[in-house]
Amino acid sequence: ALRPGTYRSEEFKPSLSFHVGKGWSSTPLEEASDFLEITQGQTAGLNFVNVQKVYKPTKTGSAIVVDAPKDMVGWQQQHPYLQTSKPEPVGVGGVKGVQLEVVVGDLPQTYNPTCSTIVGNPNCVDLFRLSTGEPIFLLEGVKVRVTVLEDVGGETVTIGFFSPTSEFEEFAPEAQKVIDTVKWGGS
Repeated sequence: ALRPGTYRSEEFKPSLSFHVGKGWSSTPLEEASDFLEITQGQTAGLNFVNVQKVYKPTKTGSAIVVDAPKDMVGWQQQHPYLQTSKPEPVGVGGVKGVQLEVVVGDLPQTYNPTCSTIVGNPNCVDLFRLSTGEPIFLLEGVKVRVTVLEDVGGETVTIGFFSPTSEFEEFAPEAQKVIDTVKWGGS
């Protein structure tokens, strides 16, 4: 569990700080140069990802990893197995970006993604591959609000907060409180 207070990234680049209230925890996944995550309970969380690699969408879910596209919002909107809302302009820590909501869409019957071995459920979509080799994926029945900031000290940062769809409207204000405290550069 994290005590309420301000935290600074140790490894994530670009560096940042944020403030959490009660109920947040660190996660079993270690912080890395391209990943930082905190959770609330077992099923909800907030992560910061400096996406370097993505899983190329395939009909079978084969783990084909390619360099991240320049346009992360467009990539998510064009992904055949994701449903997205219309992007809206936002700002985080003084950096402009766009935000959209994402859920798993229709999956082919032949689909067997890498994440299915992790969660024991084929109804998930592999999205990003971290420098640690871990996949970031989206599970059916989970909603994520994604914010893409294209120029945080020259880096593209993707912020996502997620929870089961049925709990999302209740969780969203808690995650947004943390996002509203983000300062870039660890200041």
